[in-house]
Amino acid sequence: MKTLYDSAITEAISPDEKFNEIAQLIVALGRALQQVGLPSHRIEHCLIQIAERFQVPVEVLSFGTGQIISFHRSTGPWTFVLRTQPATADLDRLSQLTVISERLLLGSITPLAARARIERTMQPTGRPGRAAVVLAYVCSAAAFSVFFGGGWREVSVATCVGLAVGLIAVAMRRVRQPGRLFELAAAMAAAAIAGTADEVLGAYGGWIPLAAGLIILLPGMALVDSLEELASGQLISGAGRFAGVGVAFLALTFGVIVGHSISNFLPDVSNIPPDPLPNWAILPALLVVSVGSLIRFRARAADWPVILVASALALIGSRIAKYYVGDILGMFLASLLLGLIAGVYARWARRPHELIVVPGLALLVPGSVGYRSLETLASQDTDLAISTAFQMFMIAMALVAGLLFSNALVRQRTID
Repeated sequence: MKTLYDSAITEAISPDEKFNEIAQLIVALGRALQQVGLPSHRIEHCLIQIAERFQVPVEVLSFGTGQIISFHRSTGPWTFVLRTQPATADLDRLSQLTVISERLLLGSITPLAARARIERTMQPTGRPGRAAVVLAYVCSAAAFSVFFGGGWREVSVATCVGLAVGLIAVAMRRVRQPGRLFELAAAMAAAAIAGTADEVLGAYGGWIPLAAGLIILLPGMALVDSLEELASGQLISGAGRFAGVGVAFLALTFGVIVGHSISNFLPDVSNIPPDPLPNWAILPALLVVSVGSLIRFRARAADWPVILVASALALIGSRIAKYYVGDILGMFLASLLLGLIAGVYARWARRPHELIVVPGLALLVPGSVGYRSLETLASQDTDLAISTAFQMFMIAMALVAGLLFSNALVRQRTID
């Protein structure tokens, strides 16, 4: 069925002008979707859907640091090569791009108007303020120390670690090409603070504040995304992202080794086991971590209740599932539940399902297992490090499997 736009465009512009307009739209949308952190297979799915809607033949190859988009014209191929930098999730802009994409499929907006809206959406709006960045790291560190079973000492030290990492993140904004310098500096500072507190406070549960403080830097989300891309047949993007995960782990491992070496100058004291907080402490921790996720993933303030519910579903669902069926199957069931609820929410509210999946996965990714692998690798316990790393990869694969099954059970939308 022709829409009002289809009838108008046939009379207004020539076929070549229409082709060029739609091609420019698809290129702009592809670049925008990569800049908001969408995985490669979802970018390709969205662009191909829109191209088919306007009957424009296209081939799309999306990978971690760019895209190749080739259109087939009667006079020959027309190819665009885009170069972008890896980006983290930007849920606010992703929501706006989802609305634009669906309006394109419905024919309620012209390609020219859609491209203008995409350009307005992607205009620089300023990075989160320094205080907001530091707050995100502090909230994440304090909350995860509770989730890991720490007591008041662990929460206090984790808060200091998160504060130090957040200040380093703000300072790194002045560096033109930081590369992995941020991970190196943050891991050194975090390990030095945690190690010093470990000696001063009596060798408490020292791994908890360090793991909680570095949880944002551990590439758990990138690991899940890389496995999801590989499972979806995106070999180039998945392999590249997977290699980036390995480099990040090595950078963090080296930083932790240096930080521990600094703290080892202090005398050893007796070991004091952690004294976990009461169970009700999880509730304020969920409130705190949802605030951190709101800032970290650049969502709108109005989406905070959704992020809070997603965080609660992920944490409580995973704990119940792991209690009954174990770690691996428990993570699969928790991820499946999260994906199903996200799919239903996306279709009901007409919002991207990442609003639930991304903050939920942030609590499900094998962060503590990843840190244990990092710690054993730093201590040169190779056998235990390999065993722990294998467990981490299996948990990540369980999360990916849950998302794949949920996507199969709930029909995908434009971008999802």
